[in-house]
Amino acid sequence: MPETALLFTCLAAFLACVVTYPAYIKRLKSLQIEQIQREDGLAAHAHKSKTPTMGGIPFALITCATSLAALNLTGFKANVCHYLLLVVGLGCCFVGFADDYAKVTSKSNKGIKGQLRLLSEFALGGILGLAIWLMQRQVLFLPFDLNNFQFHLTELAPPAYIFIPLSIFMIGACANAANIHDGMDGLAAGTACQIFATLSVMLWYRGFYIEAIIAASASGALLGFIMFNRHPAQLFMGDTGSLFIGGLMGALVLSGGLTLWFIPLSVIYIVEVLSVFLQFSYFRLTKPYDNAKNYPAPVVILKKLTTSREGQGKRLFRMAPIHHHFEAVAAQSKLKMSEWQVVCGFWLVQFILCAVVLNLFFAASVQQ
Repeated sequence: MPETALLFTCLAAFLACVVTYPAYIKRLKSLQIEQIQREDGLAAHAHKSKTPTMGGIPFALITCATSLAALNLTGFKANVCHYLLLVVGLGCCFVGFADDYAKVTSKSNKGIKGQLRLLSEFALGGILGLAIWLMQRQVLFLPFDLNNFQFHLTELAPPAYIFIPLSIFMIGACANAANIHDGMDGLAAGTACQIFATLSVMLWYRGFYIEAIIAASASGALLGFIMFNRHPAQLFMGDTGSLFIGGLMGALVLSGGLTLWFIPLSVIYIVEVLSVFLQFSYFRLTKPYDNAKNYPAPVVILKKLTTSREGQGKRLFRMAPIHHHFEAVAAQSKLKMSEWQVVCGFWLVQFILCAVVLNLFFAASVQQ
């Protein structure tokens, strides 16, 4: 099957989003489904409080619809595991919808409990991992040979006790990382669009044609969404969209054996998550603790990190996740960079990461 199948699938998803979103945005506005801004958010984002949210529903449904249509047209035979990839994405989308709905109806930033969200994502990851293992489709592509560590692509079939926990972790980690990364006009959609496109090429090259088509469809749908989400955004994807992106991305990476290759590809996600963790830890560690003299240092550190106390701690960054830190610093610099310019900077970094990973992947494949 020619590689043009990926291009046509991507284009179909793009056009479907471009046609669908104007009416969808109008409907969201009539229902007053609006973004609730963080109380500690940047002052420059105050005007976004009336922007419609839950914009991820159309591109999630269009991704699934165009993927299934493309599979029928190309004649590829999908199995249960392939359909589960879409189920995992839609399952994460539903969790995000529940979270967004709770925020909209309560007019606050309080959605469903974080533990319930994480448990749902872990369950979806467990089901996917178990299904792939039962069908003996588990695979992991290493960039080196385990015997001599020479640089070439090596295929490995992980045992269940490694693969299923890996699946659980991947879905939960990717979904939440994509959710944390979503915070500026066009940011999450722009980086995810590039990642899906890169995954599509890698998956197709290794013979995972169905996964490649799904990734291409997701890339095209996100490109269509960006037309309405770029600065100034007409709508936001919400947790509905970001959890779908992360869930589907993790599922595709896992199914195609690209977990190790995904690490450099997702550096921006990793840095975003680390910035939140470091900000939280530093803030709590620098808060005063009255009984510090009564405990050894390790116990004091543990108590500081695990207990909520009154008092003011210090911040490592202006704001976390780190994209807000860059936004605040850029706005106050001599260059007076806008939010859109900062987003373009993130897009450029992601483009470089995608190019480097693709080149290394092809080089390792040639050496195989």
